[in-house]
Amino acid sequence: MEKAVQQLSADPGFLLSRVGAAVRAGFHEVLARRRIRPLQYMILLILDTSDGVSQRELCAATGVDSGNMVELLDGLEALDCARRDRDPRDRRRHVVTITTHGREVLSELRHAVGEYNDGFLSPLADHEREQLARILGKLFAATPEGRRQHASAVSRSDEPL
Repeated sequence: MEKAVQQLSADPGFLLSRVGAAVRAGFHEVLARRRIRPLQYMILLILDTSDGVSQRELCAATGVDSGNMVELLDGLEALDCARRDRDPRDRRRHVVTITTHGREVLSELRHAVGEYNDGFLSPLADHEREQLARILGKLFAATPEGRRQHASAVSRSDEPL
């Protein structure tokens, strides 16, 4: 049994899986204190950087299908964190915006997530944290989601100004 444990403790995939599970659990707990789900946090981050985004654009940016997006936005509206309005230029389209309360909640969440990350990463020196972020970014870029996000960012940068 000891040999198996030694093998697992040297297996990067296993370690990433276990560390990922621990980080995910802690991240969920931090967000749950404000009744926010991880995808809703992502939506708030996106909304905070725009003057309004269509539901379709949110679906594309997050990789969430339209049915689940409606549920996520319903929850954010119930918490007074986001609002959906008809686009005055195209009545078929809804524009989603973050509310003032949503910005306050997002600010609190950013702070709480930052504290959580600092605590979780406390065994690492600053240069190790930077190195870990670079390595994880490189690994993420090779995943289907990372490639999709890259392709989406490239196609947006090709759009005329």
